[in-house]
Amino acid sequence: MRRKKDPRGDLIVGRARTQGLNVERMSQKAGISLSTMYKRIRLPGTLTIDELQNIDKAVHFTTEEILLLVRNL
Repeated sequence: MRRKKDPRGDLIVGRARTQGLNVERMSQKAGISLSTMYKRIRLPGTLTIDELQNIDKAVHFTTEEILLLVRNL
């Protein structure tokens, strides 16, 4: 049985794109390895607070987006 896709991953990627970043560049700016970044996009519930803060510095989430991302962390 396949897992249901978590829309929070799409939110992370979508926000990066609005900032002109692809996943690779976002991971570099956030100081997170590319493999970890892809895992966090696929399973956003595994994000740590530190990772979320680092990604936020790279893509500048809105307050509403942060609240959506931290739900169920």
